Amino acid sequence: MKKLITTCAVVGLIMAVTGAAQAALDVNTIVMTSCKDFHDGFVETDPWNFEIWVELDDPDDDLDHIDVSPFGGTPFTIYEAFGYWEHDSNDYSDLTALRGDYPTGTYTFDFRSTVSSLLTFGLDYNDLSEPLGHVDFTYPDDGAMDVPLVPTYEWDVDLGDGDALGMEVWDPVADDDVYDYIPAPMDTNSWTPGPLDPSHTYELEVSVFKVKGLVEGKLPILTVGDDMFEYALLMEHINEIGFTTVPEPATIALLGFGALSLIRRKKRA
Repeated sequence: MKKLITTCAVVGLIMAVTGAAQAALDVNTIVMTSCKDFHDGFVETDPWNFEIWVELDDPDDDLDHIDVSPFGGTPFTIYEAFGYWEHDSNDYSDLTALRGDYPTGTYTFDFRSTVSSLLTFGLDYNDLSEPLGHVDFTYPDDGAMDVPLVPTYEWDVDLGDGDALGMEVWDPVADDDVYDYIPAPMDTNSWTPGPLDPSHTYELEVSVFKVKGLVEGKLPILTVGDDMFEYALLMEHINEIGFTTVPEPATIALLGFGALSLIRRKKRA
């Protein structure tokens, strides 16, 4: 899912602290997720992927990279790119193939400078199950060209399909999320996040999560040394559509005046 809510996210019952912080890094959120992608309700080709992203409130100048070691899997390293710290796997045809490279179990995170470890801990990405279904959009239609600048998105979803929802409006041109709401209750079936740019194409994603550790609808918090941050351990089904907003009102008015002038010219002819 690209985003947060690409967005995928973070699921697990237990976190094992395997080290101590040497200095606060102002970590805000860590998300781990296994995602199955749909487009307008249809499963995409090679739909499964695995994502990790780390959000820092105030990135530390000493932080050079993050080493991640999955128990029973192949270690990998996350580097900062264009302001983001994230790891996105290749696409897999099914969940079994994905788990071959990204097994469940404890993932050890080692935040490192070029010479030493700054922060080390483990997250137990285990005891996960796949959501039973995905949302079905009822508004807008995929490919709609007339979506208002402050739309209300609507969908249907069965309450038993997952534990929570996540919503995101994505700008593919800027390659960034515009609005998100994560996590949201399973009985949510509409969302009005705010204004959009006119004559612009966006993507809307709504995910059904299976997630462990939610406390009164909020993500759990891990404290390691001087660092305290939210974490999310998820498995999700992501349904996505694309749409384009209407032109700004001034543009519509100008088009109307232009059409009116043509009509008047024809009458005079």
